[in-house]
Amino acid sequence: MDTKEIITDYWDQRSSSYKNGVNGFDEEERSLWRTILRNHTGDRRGLKILDIGTGAGFLALLLAEMGHEVTAIDISRSMLEKAGQNAKSLGLDINLCHGDAEDLPFEDDHFDIVVSKYLLWTLPHPDRTVQEWKRVLKINGRILAIDGNWFDSRLDKRIKRGFSRIMTLLVEKGYYCHLFQRCYGPIRRHLPLYEDINPHNVSALFNRAGFTSTTIDPLREVHKYQKSQLPLSRKFIYTSSIFLIMGVKESR
Repeated sequence: MDTKEIITDYWDQRSSSYKNGVNGFDEEERSLWRTILRNHTGDRRGLKILDIGTGAGFLALLLAEMGHEVTAIDISRSMLEKAGQNAKSLGLDINLCHGDAEDLPFEDDHFDIVVSKYLLWTLPHPDRTVQEWKRVLKINGRILAIDGNWFDSRLDKRIKRGFSRIMTLLVEKGYYCHLFQRCYGPIRRHLPLYEDINPHNVSALFNRAGFTSTTIDPLREVHKYQKSQLPLSRKFIYTSSIFLIMGVKESR
């Protein structure tokens, strides 16, 4: 299989256990994220928003709750099926679309906002992809990308990740850890941001694509919430380093 087939296969398999947020549909977490999103989208309703790599629909569902017209796309059909189930359970209407983040099936200048969550690190061609995302944005539209420095190479982060893997293997039998290593181990060298996903590099990526007014939100409240949900035995090895980066399309 080629790189994208491997990625698709992994997320198809992960869909059976993947959940939205730390605690599924926990209202405290959803409220926190709605506030964060509103800080970047404003108080307008009815915006045309594209959620790329929607997974189980976390961002798409929040944005639909906020009154926006949401299209959600993913390369994994199994993930899209789960997103559809989640939308139905919440009584929300989102447009689900199977497709590739690097080759979007939408016309130019179509969306007010493009969002993604935990996607940039797994893209084979991030520069080309972000240009494609810019293409489907209207002039003065915004891009919001949430990601994390999952594989930070600093020694303290590597040690904490090692302890975290051991805890996961002991508690969860480690099936998905093994699955991840089996799928992503052979292709990681083909993913430019796999080990270099940090705010500086994503800002540079956005700037190369021609986005302006780029800002970084360190999501401190999300970090605080996530850590509060961990058992005491895992708080000291907490390694989350997620962030949000926003950019504006001022011209083609």
